[in-house]
Amino acid sequence: MPLNLLIRNNFNGDFIQVKNIEEIEPGAFINIDWNNKKLMLPYSPRKGFLSFSDRKWEWRYKIDKMANIDEESPILYENIKSAKYIKHECYISENE
Repeated sequence: MPLNLLIRNNFNGDFIQVKNIEEIEPGAFINIDWNNKKLMLPYSPRKGFLSFSDRKWEWRYKIDKMANIDEESPILYENIKSAKYIKHECYISENE
C-alpha cells in the first residue's frame, strides 16, 4: 500500500524539511499518511537503524556496517503488545 511521508528537522522550532536523509538531527520527526492513518513519529535513534517511533508505530531504515542508510527498503511496524508487532508492507508514493 502506498504512503506519503515528510521528514522535518525541528531545531529551535524551524521545522525545516529534510531533503537528504543523512541530514536528520535530534528533534526531527516524520509525518506519514498511510491507509487512512496520519502518523507523526519522533526521531528515535537505535543501533543499526534510523528510526522514528512513538512506541505504537515505528518507521525504520536499516544502516549497514559502513554507515550507509538503506532508503530503498524502509519498514513500518505496528506494535500490538509486548514483543509482538505487525510488519506492514507498503511503499513510498512517488508523488511526495
